[in-house]
Amino acid sequence: METDIVPTKKNQPQYAVIAQALINDIARGKYPVGSMLPPELEMAEQFKVSRNTMRSALRTLVDMGLVSRRAGRGTQVQTQEINPNYTQSQESLDSLFPEAAGSRFEVGTGRNVNADAELALLLACPLGTRWLRFPVVELRNDAKVSFSYVYVGPQLRNLKNKLSRLTGAFHTALEGLTGDRVFQVVQHADATAANNDLAKVLGVAEGSPLLRKATRFADEAGRLLMVVDSYSLPGQQHYTVHLRLNWDGNEE
Repeated sequence: METDIVPTKKNQPQYAVIAQALINDIARGKYPVGSMLPPELEMAEQFKVSRNTMRSALRTLVDMGLVSRRAGRGTQVQTQEINPNYTQSQESLDSLFPEAAGSRFEVGTGRNVNADAELALLLACPLGTRWLRFPVVELRNDAKVSFSYVYVGPQLRNLKNKLSRLTGAFHTALEGLTGDRVFQVVQHADATAANNDLAKVLGVAEGSPLLRKATRFADEAGRLLMVVDSYSLPGQQHYTVHLRLNWDGNEE
């Protein structure tokens, strides 16, 4: 199978050259709408690049809305036309959790829990799925700033030791223990009021306003690695959102 590769521009990343070649192929109908692109490894060999470079090129096409990717099914062409949109970008996961720098954590005893209807919704898992849950208090300058429930698979009991020595974001301990790279992070935040238990832990009056933030960490295949359900005091959490146009359509 042959693919026309556009000439490499000076300083143009290799993945961008490959992405543009695939854009051209899709635009002229070599890969019709609804068809599947060749497997990632096959294309990496075809273009004589690493699998990571090939993956970055395909991710560019996903960002542009030209293709969709699903684990175990491959890459499917969705449209021949580029529809630029804005995506949120972060330089690193650490920039997504700036408030974690310098924090330390008091980690309670882990216990196994089975997901009931409410917990299954939070953890995006089937009813009855077994999890290991750690209670974690975050301190900054010895003052309590948040309380979290950290959910992981029962096999990750040693995460407690990692969290106890942690001075940054939770995902650092997870990656250090499992070796699995966090590829996707989904966050949902909402205002809530402190119930009796949270009020006691955080030293506030019952009914005080709190920020509840549920954060799900998954690997590249979409497998859930960890979920953190956190409650923080006002003024302790903040967010900076960076948006960029993922493709301007002016590449030649």
